[in-house]
Amino acid sequence: MNEPEVEGARSRIAELAQVVLALAGLYVLLAVADLAAHEDLASQAQSASVGPLACVMAGPLAERVVGGELARPVLLGDLDPAAETRTGGELQAALSRVQARVGELTGGIRREDVSYAAVDGIADLIGAELHQSSSSSPARLISPAGLVVITPSSRIARRNLEPIALPATPIVVDERLYVPVRGLNALLPVQVGWDETRRAWRLASGGREMSVALPEDLFEIEIDRGDRALTVRYAGEHLVTWACCVGSGDNTPIGVFHIRNKAVWPPWRAYWGEYMPGGSPRNPLGARWLGTSARGDETGRAIGIHGTNQPSSIGRRISGGCVRLTNQHAIEMYDTIPIGTRVVIHE
Repeated sequence: MNEPEVEGARSRIAELAQVVLALAGLYVLLAVADLAAHEDLASQAQSASVGPLACVMAGPLAERVVGGELARPVLLGDLDPAAETRTGGELQAALSRVQARVGELTGGIRREDVSYAAVDGIADLIGAELHQSSSSSPARLISPAGLVVITPSSRIARRNLEPIALPATPIVVDERLYVPVRGLNALLPVQVGWDETRRAWRLASGGREMSVALPEDLFEIEIDRGDRALTVRYAGEHLVTWACCVGSGDNTPIGVFHIRNKAVWPPWRAYWGEYMPGGSPRNPLGARWLGTSARGDETGRAIGIHGTNQPSSIGRRISGGCVRLTNQHAIEMYDTIPIGTRVVIHE
């Protein structure tokens, strides 16, 4: 081999070596990127594991065949985008009609299972003059019954200088002073009673009445396992009844529970450990989640009311325990139902 041929062979070998090195470098870069992506996904799954956990999973294949066809999971884009911003719907319309008929009942608040009413509203009820320089200063109610002094930071109120122990300490919320409803009759000329039908406190004084209600007391959710129906009531008045999917057998527990938390497009960790982000077509929780107090403390996987990626399951008894609604109905529930609302489940 002459010298030019040797130089040509060396040049080709050098070029081949450069190509090999470039490919090796590219392989290393791709491996590093893949490892970083894997670690990022694992980190996201770990951080999201504290989200709502549901007692529901996709039914067997035979249960998802309707009319000879496999029910297609609902994708994120299948939901009407306007539904995400629309403030209305069947539930809100029914609520507006009932509120117009029975009047506005809200006005109370609850702290640590104690119901409170605003002092200014009580003053109007008994016809008293209210004097208070600021929300943190003592409130003085002057009425024909005498002088009553209520101090925000003290459980001891005074009626004509006589100390009266309140069942709980008065509190200030949004610059308004609130006193516990129960026990008001020992301090003021007020008769206090609980109206189970309207689920509100009824205060009466001198022929006048006043209702004090908490939003979470006014609403009630009833779930009929046998009829696969969910009913919402407000102040004892019927609002809506919707078809739902409940658990097979006794997976959906019977009893009285409460709404504990809510979430938008909730993530889900499956029984087998797989993490599914919110909005995934494989995530069975759908658009909204309302978690209840049922079973969560005992099993760590709460029973919830939520949307679904299997609308064909509505009206059936096949879930792992949760109550499924259409995504639109789940959104309406999320927008309207307050945390603390009572949930009654029966056969």
